[in-house]
Amino acid sequence: MNYLEISIELNQIEFVEILEAELMELPFESFDSDKTILRGYVQEPNYNADSISAITDAYIDQIKSIETRLVEHANWNAVWESNYPPVQLGDELFIGASFHEIPQGFRHYITLEPNMSFGTGHHPTTTQVLEELFACSLESKKVLDFGCGSGVLAIYAAQRGASGIGIEIDPHAADAARDNLNLNNVNSFEILTGGIEKIDDNEYQYILANINRNVIQECLPHFIKYMEPGCKLICSGFLVSDVNPLSSELIRHNLSINKTSSKEDWAIIVATKPE
Repeated sequence: MNYLEISIELNQIEFVEILEAELMELPFESFDSDKTILRGYVQEPNYNADSISAITDAYIDQIKSIETRLVEHANWNAVWESNYPPVQLGDELFIGASFHEIPQGFRHYITLEPNMSFGTGHHPTTTQVLEELFACSLESKKVLDFGCGSGVLAIYAAQRGASGIGIEIDPHAADAARDNLNLNNVNSFEILTGGIEKIDDNEYQYILANINRNVIQECLPHFIKYMEPGCKLICSGFLVSDVNPLSSELIRHNLSINKTSSKEDWAIIVATKPE
C-alpha cells in the first residue's frame, strides 16, 4: 500500500501541535514534526484533499506551505522507522518502538507502538515531565496523568512503583495508551476516555498535566480538589511566553511554584499544594 506524506510548514511552533490535534480526526496513520514543520502520513486510498483543506483553511494565516508527496510501499518501513528514533534519557530511560534494538545499561525501558504521535517521548514537553519524574519518589504514590496521550508518563510512573489513572479526551489516543500499557505489562494504571469529569474520588500525590495552558487553567480548580497536601502539579505543554501568566494563576489558587524551566521554547512548571 502506498502512502502520501503531507508536509505543512507553519509560521509559529505553537500551531504545530494544534494543527496535529485537528488532523488526528482524519485517517492519518502517523505524524512527526520538526520545529515548525508538521508531517502526516495517510494511506493513498484514504487521502481526501477536501477534508484536509477544510481543516488547514482555518489556519491559512499561519501556514507557509503545504506539500504532498507519494511514499511507495517499498519505502514505507524505512520512512516509518526514520520518523521514530528511540529516546534515550541519560541512563535512566530508553523509549523505543517494537522495531528498535534494545540496548543494555538503562534502568527503565518503555516500548511504544508509534501508530500516532500522542506523546512518544520525542517532544520537549514530554521529555521535561519525564526528567522531572526522575527525581520524584513514586513508590506507592497515586498519580493522575491528565491528557495522557500515549501513556508514556503513566508507564514510567508505574515502573517506579506508582498507581493511578490516565485521562485522555481523544478516544483513539486513549485506545493507543491502553495498548501501550498492555505492551509494557502495566496493570497499576487505568486509562479513562473523557475529560476532567473522569477524575475519581482519590487524592493524588502527583498530577501530571502535559497539555496546553488554557486547559490547565480551566481544570485547575478540579486539580486542586484532588491534590493531597504536598501534592506536586507538574505542568507542561505550553510555551515559555505562557510561564508568567500561568504561574500567576497557580499562585492565585494558593499553590507554591517550585520550579520553572524550558527546552526549545517549551516550558514546564512544578507547583505544590501547601501541607
